[in-house]
Amino acid sequence: MTSVKSIINWCEASLVKAPEGRLKILHQGTSVYFYHVTDNKNPNGKMINQDNQKLITALAQKSYLKTLLRKAREEEKLLTIFLNRYKENSLENIYESCSNTRKTLITPFILPDDEYKEKWLSKEYKRKGFDEGFPIYTTMKGDRVRSKSEQLIADRLYYNNIPYRYEYPLVFDDVVFHPDFTILRMSDRREIYYEHLGRMDDPGYVNKNIRRINIYSNNGLVLGDNLFTTFETGINPLDIRTVDRLIKNCFM
Repeated sequence: MTSVKSIINWCEASLVKAPEGRLKILHQGTSVYFYHVTDNKNPNGKMINQDNQKLITALAQKSYLKTLLRKAREEEKLLTIFLNRYKENSLENIYESCSNTRKTLITPFILPDDEYKEKWLSKEYKRKGFDEGFPIYTTMKGDRVRSKSEQLIADRLYYNNIPYRYEYPLVFDDVVFHPDFTILRMSDRREIYYEHLGRMDDPGYVNKNIRRINIYSNNGLVLGDNLFTTFETGINPLDIRTVDRLIKNCFM
């Protein structure tokens, strides 16, 4: 569903910039002629000069995009119907359909999403401390975080019902790291990691975090796969729209 949605978004965004009208192609012997049709009352259109390859290409691309968009919307509709039917008859629902008494006697092979999420969130862990006098930023979930940007990110995750742990310890080569957010992506029940690098105008901070990202990469955390980052500087603050796009396209 995610890939189909991304196709739809790409087509819609691309079509906004497409030229008016459509392309008509006429073959005469070995020659090919291109026409720009902008008025249905004149289906023959106006011949396009062969030198105007940019317009010809743009109109051909527009036709492709419109067909792709139509097919993607049809597929999205079919997938939605399938997923709704699957949820009603899913393997998880076998356990959910049992009485509460019977549930206490059963060890389910697959926990329902709500129970799986609750169990994941309930895991206790030792949190990093804060130096005395450090500013206090508290999230909607009740976590204390280290910056206003982290507070905004945490609140966007919480608002969108994305389960996360703040600064959950991660050990590589006997070194303990604390990624800003460890996220449980419920669509595939996969743990992914999110670092917000908020002082990119500080050379020491940048070098430290380049080393950190390299260590992550050497231990299986790959940018764009199971590791995501956002950045800011003093004059380029966090754009919350970037966070919302990550939530929509990568965290759900």
